[in-house]
Amino acid sequence: MTAMRGTRRGGRSGFTLVELMMVVVLIALTSAWALPKFSIARYRADAAGRLVRTQIQVARRNAITRQSDVIFSFDIPGNRIRIVQDFNNNDTVNVGDKVDYRKLEDGAKFATPSWAGPTGVIPTAALTGSSLRTVAGLPGVIFRRDGAASSDFQVYVTVRDANKTEYRAVTLVGASGRTDFWKYNGTAWIRMTQ
Repeated sequence: MTAMRGTRRGGRSGFTLVELMMVVVLIALTSAWALPKFSIARYRADAAGRLVRTQIQVARRNAITRQSDVIFSFDIPGNRIRIVQDFNNNDTVNVGDKVDYRKLEDGAKFATPSWAGPTGVIPTAALTGSSLRTVAGLPGVIFRRDGAASSDFQVYVTVRDANKTEYRAVTLVGASGRTDFWKYNGTAWIRMTQ
């Protein structure tokens, strides 16, 4: 009688360390190639631009629903927005008016791009407009009770001046109160949908 002791059928089982390392390397290379580049600065720039646009829309809505003017101003050096509910409609900041400030996202700031903006004109400042109003030392617009603003404007925000793809713009058409949010992709301004 022949006894079969410890005979293996079908060759070896399991993987060698070299085979496992090759699989890990291939997965890492495929992931690096397939996943888009992640940039926290771009997300911060998006957040800053959306904050500006949202606050403009809220100010316009408040002017319509509360039937009192809203003074929307930009504190460019302080990187914040001032919103004043002008209850007596006298276009000045009074003691009884409601005043709110909103700071831009961490690291975001108002900045002036050195190339043409979404309107095709090279901006001379972070905030440009046809007839901006200065109220209590800050430039901006006044939303009237019908939702129209006192001026058109464009405002620019970024996280890093050196990186063009981190610039965002918000434009306002004064007559209608319509706002648009733009991002620069390195060669052109692209309108963002929200």
